[in-house]
Amino acid sequence: MPKSRTVFWVTAAILPIVILAAMWTLVVSPPRWILRVVATHNPGVLFYIDTNAQAIALTIDDSPHPDVTPGILEVLERHGARATFFVIGSHAAKHPDLVEAIRAGGHELGNHLYMDRRSSSLSAKEFRERLRQTDELIRPEGPVKWCRPGSGSITRRMVKIMLDEGYQPCLASQYPLDIHLPPSIARRHFMASVRPGAILVLHDGYSTRRKTIDVLEDVLPRVVKRGYRVVTVSELAGITSPTR
Repeated sequence: MPKSRTVFWVTAAILPIVILAAMWTLVVSPPRWILRVVATHNPGVLFYIDTNAQAIALTIDDSPHPDVTPGILEVLERHGARATFFVIGSHAAKHPDLVEAIRAGGHELGNHLYMDRRSSSLSAKEFRERLRQTDELIRPEGPVKWCRPGSGSITRRMVKIMLDEGYQPCLASQYPLDIHLPPSIARRHFMASVRPGAILVLHDGYSTRRKTIDVLEDVLPRVVKRGYRVVTVSELAGITSPTR
């Protein structure tokens, strides 16, 4: 086979892999310029904090759960890390003691609505009711009340309701894949997303998510070794005024 034809077939075989790898990187851990574009098209929603400070906000979705939350709290305390726990109202109703344990640990409570369901499937009335239901159960404290809609899907209508109810919408700077990945890959995904001002996500809420404890046990010392602080969303936002 002529050399030129060999080069063509090698290139044809490799190029799709390169393209898929690039697309994977853009989706899983998007560069800051892409986040800026996304934020510009979603005014009022926090995706990251525009800062050079070596600090990240750790967020834990779907809390609480008796098989997982205590282990998460223990690991965070041992490593001097703080987090924002986005609480599902129906979980909080079953485990009010865990909600108070989160608060007592110096962490922040965020509103993740009442049911573990994609928020974009709710009517405006349902969305507002479930936001309020959860608010009554968690009574978030601090300078800002944060809300993360279920499944991370968001619309302008939802943003308006959250703002009307005194909440700041908060998503993240990385797509949360930890519930779909084995722990070893979830750790790499998390560490690849660590950068100044990042808002990162791991999950609680079900006994099958105990791997979050193992992931945190592995990544927290490495994050600190890089010189980063692990803080709540409000603490990260306090480093500099968020513009996105």
